[in-house]
Amino acid sequence: MENPSSSSVQSLNASGSSRVHVGNSYNITHHHRKGSEQDSVKKYLDALRSTDPRDDKARIEQTNGGLLKDSYVWILESPEFITWRDESEAGRLLWIRGDPGKGKTMLLSGLINELQPLTKLGDAQSSNTISYFFCQATNSDDKHDKDHWNSKVSLERTFRKMVDDTTPGEIYLLIDALDECFEDLPLLLALISSMSSRAKWIVTSRNRCEIEELFGQTSSKVALSLELHEDSVSEAVNSYISYRTRQLADRKKLKKSTAEKIHDHLSQNAHGTFLWVALVCQRLERCRAWEIPSQLVQFPQGLNQLYAQMMDRIRESDSCDLYMSVLAVATTVFRPLTFAELIAMESLNIDEETFPDLIVECGSFLTTKGNTVVFVHKSAKDFLLKESSHLLFRSGLAQHQYNLFQRCIAILQSLHKDIYGLFYPGVLLAEALRNCPNPDPLDNIKYACVFWADHMREAYKLFIQDEIMEDFHGADTAHDFIVEKFLFWLEALALCQNLSAAMKALIILRDLLEQASYKELIEDALRFLYLFFSVIEDYPLQIYASGLLFSPHNSLIRQRFQQHTSGVFSKLPKVDDDWTPIRSIYERLPDIDSRARTISFAPSSDLLFVTTSFALFRWHINQEPMPKLIERIKRNSNQKMAPSPDGKWLAFTSSGSNSESAQISAQRALHVRDWNLNRIIWSKDLQDRQVLGMGISPDSQCLLVWYDEELELYDIKGAMPQRWPLESKDRVIRFSFSSDSTWVALNIQRITVSTIYVFNLRTGKRYWSAKNEHIGKINDARFIPNTHSLMICTVKKTVYLWSVLGEKFETWGHFDHRVVRLAFSHSDSWLALMDHSRLYMYDRSHRTLLQVNEVPFMKEIGVSFDDQTIAYLTHDSICLLDVQALLVGKQPKRRDGFMKLQTKDGDGMKSDSQEYANPPFIHLTCSPYSGVEYDVEWIKFDDKPLLWLPRQYRGNTLAIEYDLIVIRDLYSIQFAQGADKLMRQALQNLT
Repeated sequence: MENPSSSSVQSLNASGSSRVHVGNSYNITHHHRKGSEQDSVKKYLDALRSTDPRDDKARIEQTNGGLLKDSYVWILESPEFITWRDESEAGRLLWIRGDPGKGKTMLLSGLINELQPLTKLGDAQSSNTISYFFCQATNSDDKHDKDHWNSKVSLERTFRKMVDDTTPGEIYLLIDALDECFEDLPLLLALISSMSSRAKWIVTSRNRCEIEELFGQTSSKVALSLELHEDSVSEAVNSYISYRTRQLADRKKLKKSTAEKIHDHLSQNAHGTFLWVALVCQRLERCRAWEIPSQLVQFPQGLNQLYAQMMDRIRESDSCDLYMSVLAVATTVFRPLTFAELIAMESLNIDEETFPDLIVECGSFLTTKGNTVVFVHKSAKDFLLKESSHLLFRSGLAQHQYNLFQRCIAILQSLHKDIYGLFYPGVLLAEALRNCPNPDPLDNIKYACVFWADHMREAYKLFIQDEIMEDFHGADTAHDFIVEKFLFWLEALALCQNLSAAMKALIILRDLLEQASYKELIEDALRFLYLFFSVIEDYPLQIYASGLLFSPHNSLIRQRFQQHTSGVFSKLPKVDDDWTPIRSIYERLPDIDSRARTISFAPSSDLLFVTTSFALFRWHINQEPMPKLIERIKRNSNQKMAPSPDGKWLAFTSSGSNSESAQISAQRALHVRDWNLNRIIWSKDLQDRQVLGMGISPDSQCLLVWYDEELELYDIKGAMPQRWPLESKDRVIRFSFSSDSTWVALNIQRITVSTIYVFNLRTGKRYWSAKNEHIGKINDARFIPNTHSLMICTVKKTVYLWSVLGEKFETWGHFDHRVVRLAFSHSDSWLALMDHSRLYMYDRSHRTLLQVNEVPFMKEIGVSFDDQTIAYLTHDSICLLDVQALLVGKQPKRRDGFMKLQTKDGDGMKSDSQEYANPPFIHLTCSPYSGVEYDVEWIKFDDKPLLWLPRQYRGNTLAIEYDLIVIRDLYSIQFAQGADKLMRQALQNLT
């Protein structure tokens, strides 16, 4: 239900390059949802909401001298608009296109004004809704959207839920400047063009071929070219000229003859361009009344000519170098800078209050939006880059980018430990932000924190392009910064809510730095970030607590920053010497009761897909610190889905019921969706059949679907070249494709009997071996890479090898441990066997054990195609293992249980460490010393998180007595004297 008395206005980030303002989206926020879904949507909208778009609309109009109805009223009588307004099917999309400066934004603003009275904003009884969006080319936003689902998918879902709502009435969606949505333009275009619902769209853009190409496939589109409506646009511009002339005459108290001269000159030289008129009038407003006639005739025709004149005037100024420097920075930064950031970047001796005066002097290229410096129009930035780069970058663009990199590093020298002065190690991010000092010490350095490495990368590329690499010394500068400021930088990024920027920067450095010692440092920094990312993101000061306490002794980061360990602790735990093979752990899998799970790598080895019963994750493991949730399935929906290995398409079933009370919803249809274009490629009515499982071939060309009594194979276009019958008692447990995508093996469970069927996907022939039914229950069966042979593991701790074509079935090995899953290296060098708590690495050729590693609760396993990473699933997490570290590392001491811990009154903590065949399981109660207690992942103080424990340091054998904490494996931590008083004082100081 909707709340008619409230108005929902949000601001969305269209993931990457564009700012999207949303107004009056009632249907987005006022549906009642239950449980975690409602909480997730609330978090999503809270994270997205930043400004009221009505204020942004007003600002845009004010920047252009106000919105004149006569400048847009012509479009209301145009055939294109009438078709869009009156015809329900033929005109669901009105695309307004035109060259820069033709008034597209103001035209859309006028249409918003005309449509609003027809919606809830103008009539509370109306069933119509309106949402409007202003895309602005403001480059990357540096705020991390960690509190909601992947922004691209969530934005799409928000749109679709809104337009698919069954509430009567029209839904008007208006988007300005599609061409300024750089990074996600294909997604947005696909979203608009694929809408077959009752939503009515109006969009504006420049004349861009990719937009025309995609919209050309939309049958219900009406295109309105401003160039083809030249007469109407000219009349609108003339009305705008009259309006601005009257404004100027009233403000300057001009004579009628002077006003007429202004009107005539503007009319003769505007050539149908609103922006030219607006810029000229802005310049005239700065003149004294008697100067206007002489200044007027000096303005040239055309936007570029006007921009050129503005540059000439800047060059003639006594402060030319200052203005040029500001323009150069504004042109090359990755997002608009705030006053404080630009002052810091330029080391200007000027305060923020008078800074707008400086911007005014920059030739009308720049303006201000709140306390941020932005271009008056994208064409102004385009002109500076294309026509005036030789003036802005006198030492070359390469040197300019290098200078920006150096300035960023210089600015970041002010970083230090606990920059907000909070002291307590377990301060939550939200608490830290509430207790931010005034002024915020990060205000002027946020940009530098996020983008310093990007400027280094740009400089590096340009130095190579210009063949002047001998002048590039960025590697030394970057190395020194990491050595001196790494942890302080991570803290600052966490406080800026953009810790993921550290991952991006370190990857840039890893790719650019060539010296071995430099690479070693960066790899160590990455390991630190991978392990502690999730806790630092929410608890920034855990960098100096958990991060420094539990990183290995030989960690370069630990060694360099050990003196900055939290002052709460005086005795540090005994930890491993080196990093474990565990490269990263993601512990936030939702719905831990999920059962059906798969894990698979894309051929690129960088992309990992994980499916659970209720979610699908995608993880670029070398670029992202954690996976992104890209699909969520409602409970009881019985929905199935399978991602293609190349990451280009998704197969999924849709449910026939959205009822929350339904026990299990019937599947309605099978769909294949293009992920990049977000468009359904094909759909198939299931006709009351239920899909029990799906899989996509390694070459991403075929989809295998099994039902109760049938197995079907589809190609990517939806054709069905093969079909095989299955018996009703056959239950497909697992499947495996051959590397060349020509064979598939199905592990079939028949009550108490397991068997394997192999199907040739080209010929349709089915293979089966009678020996399958005499080897016991089959846990797993997989094709060996680059062969047509299967390896099969059973509950009898035996692994078999079946050469399907050669009809050879033999025992490969018998083991003294269980084998529940298996995986292969793609280079045929090793084989991984797993039970539920250990991973065994075997040499394939010699069948010898290479390594054993503890991996508790392992359920599924996958190997990257480059053999560098093993990914596995536990009941609640995704873990990445470094294969080289696995193979060369020492075998850990095997422990079959927990160690015995004893306490002795008045003599601290005593412990007894030894192997037990059946070790005692002892629950130790915590001492009341200083309010310290243990709670799964955390040591707590006065019920507040104090110290986060990485997974390997958790367990039931943890005890606290007096000021000593003893953790399993005899890792002990001691509090500093008086630490409890200091911590309580710090907590009391928090608001």
